[in-house]
Amino acid sequence: MASIWKRVRYDKEEAGSEVDGVGQAWDVSDSSTEVTPQPSLEAPVVRKNIGIVSATTMGVSLMMGSGIFSTPASILNLVGTPSMALVLWGLGAVISFGGATAFIELGLMYQRNGGTMRFLAHAFPKPKLLLSYLFSWVMIVCIRPGAIAANGPVIGKYWLYAAGASNEEGWLARGVGFGCITFVTLLNVISAKWTLRLINVLTAVKIIVILIIVVAGIVAAGGGIRVEHNDNWSRGFEGTKGDAHAYASALTKVFWSYDGFTNLVYSLGELRRPERNLPWSIGGAVVIVGVLYILANVAFFIVVPIDVAINSEEILAAEFTFRVFGQSVGQIALPIMIGLSVLGAICAQTYGVSRLLDSANEVGFIPFGRRLCGNHRRLGTPVNALVMIYVLTLLYLLAPPPGKVFDLLVDFVQWSTWLFYGLAAAGAIVLRFTKPSHPLRTFKSFHPLNLLFIAFCAFITVVPFVPPSDGKQDAPYPFYLSPLLGLITTLLGIIPWYFRMMWWPQRTGVNLLAWIDEEDDQDTQVETSLDRLPDSDQAHASESSGNEDKMGRVEHAASIELNRIAPQ
Repeated sequence: MASIWKRVRYDKEEAGSEVDGVGQAWDVSDSSTEVTPQPSLEAPVVRKNIGIVSATTMGVSLMMGSGIFSTPASILNLVGTPSMALVLWGLGAVISFGGATAFIELGLMYQRNGGTMRFLAHAFPKPKLLLSYLFSWVMIVCIRPGAIAANGPVIGKYWLYAAGASNEEGWLARGVGFGCITFVTLLNVISAKWTLRLINVLTAVKIIVILIIVVAGIVAAGGGIRVEHNDNWSRGFEGTKGDAHAYASALTKVFWSYDGFTNLVYSLGELRRPERNLPWSIGGAVVIVGVLYILANVAFFIVVPIDVAINSEEILAAEFTFRVFGQSVGQIALPIMIGLSVLGAICAQTYGVSRLLDSANEVGFIPFGRRLCGNHRRLGTPVNALVMIYVLTLLYLLAPPPGKVFDLLVDFVQWSTWLFYGLAAAGAIVLRFTKPSHPLRTFKSFHPLNLLFIAFCAFITVVPFVPPSDGKQDAPYPFYLSPLLGLITTLLGIIPWYFRMMWWPQRTGVNLLAWIDEEDDQDTQVETSLDRLPDSDQAHASESSGNEDKMGRVEHAASIELNRIAPQ
C-alpha cells in the first residue's frame, strides 16, 4: 500500500497545485556531481497544464507545420500526377490513424511523460531497454532538432517571399529561421503556459490559412475566381510514375506532414483527464488534418499548373495565393500567415522534446542528468533541456552547405522516426498478449490498422536503400545518403547505451531497470485496491467527476480506499 499512498499523495499535490495556479518545480541547483539513485516513480511533480483544447492543438499544430505548404510540389514531382499524389495523401491519413490508435492505447496504459520511450521499454525490455534507449537517443540528438532545423528556413522562405526578396534561398532564409527558433526557445524557457497559448493561437491561424486555400480552390473550380486553365485533374493518372524508390521518398514526405499525432504522448504527465482527452485529441487531430490536407491538395492543383508547381518547390502555397488573390493578399498577407503556422509547429516540437529529455533523465538514461535536466525552481520549465535542444538544432540548421537542405533533413530525420513509430505500434500488439489484463487499458486499437501502419513504416525504412529504377536522381547527393545517415545515427546510440546501461550498473551496482517493474506493480496495486472497495465507494469513485478531473478514476478510487483504512 505504500506505493499506492505515494502515488495518491503525488496526485493530490498535483491537483491542488492546478487549482490554486501554483505548481511545484524540481530543484536541481545542488547537483554538481552525478548521483545515480535507483530510478523510481517518485518523479518530479509536473503541472497539469494541458486540457483537451491544448491537447488537440498540440497534435494539429505539429502535423500542420511546414509539410502541407512545402512538400506537395516534391511529392508531385516524385509520382508524376496530382491524382496519384492525392491517393498518397489519403493513404497517409488512413495509415496515420491506424498508428494513432496504437499510441492512444499505449498512452492510456502508461500515463506519464516520455511517450514512445516508455512504450518501447515496457513492450521490449530486453536487452537492457535497448530499443527504448535508442529511441530516446535519436529523438533527442537527431529527430526533433533536425525537424526544427528543417522548419526554420521554411519560415524564412515564405517571409522573404512576402517581402519581395529576389532570392529567398540559402543563408538569408536560415537567418530568419535562426531568429524564430531562438524566440521559441526563449518562450519555452520563460513560461510553459504562454507557450501553450501561442501554440493554440498559431494553430487557429494555420487552420484559417488552410480553409482559405480550400475555399479559394473550390471557388476557382466553380469559375468564381479567374485562373489559368490546366489539365491537372482531367488527365487522371496519365503520366504517373512507377518507381518504388520514388514512392518511398514521396511517402516519407507525406508522413513528414502527418508526423505530429504522437507529440502529445511525450507530455502525458501534464494532461488532464487522459482517459477522456487522449483518444479525442489524438484521433481528432488526425481526422481534422487528414481532411484538410486532401482538400488543400485539390485546391493547389486546381489553380497551379504541374510544371509551375514542381518548380515552386517549398513555396507552392505562396504561388497558389499569388495566382488567386494577387499582389497584396496573395504575395504578402497569406505567406506571412503561412510562416506563422510553421512557427507554431516549431513551438510544439520544442515543447514536446524537452519533456522527453526530462523523462529520459528521470529513468536514468542520461549521465549527469540532474545537471542537464529538471525544472527550474522559479520558472518551472526544463531550462537546461531546452538549451541542449537549441544547441543541437543550430548544428543542423547551420552546418549543412546551401542547397536542397530541406529534403535532406526531412528524409534523414524521417527514417529513424518511422522505424521507431512502427516498433511502438508493434509493441501495442505485443503488450496485448504479454499483459492482456493491464488495468489501465481502457481503449483497444484495431490490430489490422496497426499492422497496416507497421507495414508502411517498414516500407519507408527499407525501400529508400533501393536505387531508382532509371538510375537517375534529382538530388545533388546520393539516393542512399539520408537513410544511411539515419541508420548510422541510430546505431551510434549503441555506444552510450552500452556504457550507461551495462558498464555503469556493473561498476556502481545501480539498477536502471527497476522502474519498469515499479510502474507495472503500481498499476496492478491501484487496480487491486479499486476492486476491494465497497460498492458504495465504487459508485462514489465512478460518479465523482470533479475528482476525476484532478486525479483520474483509478487514483481517486485508491484514495477512498486509503482514507477508509487509515485509522487502522
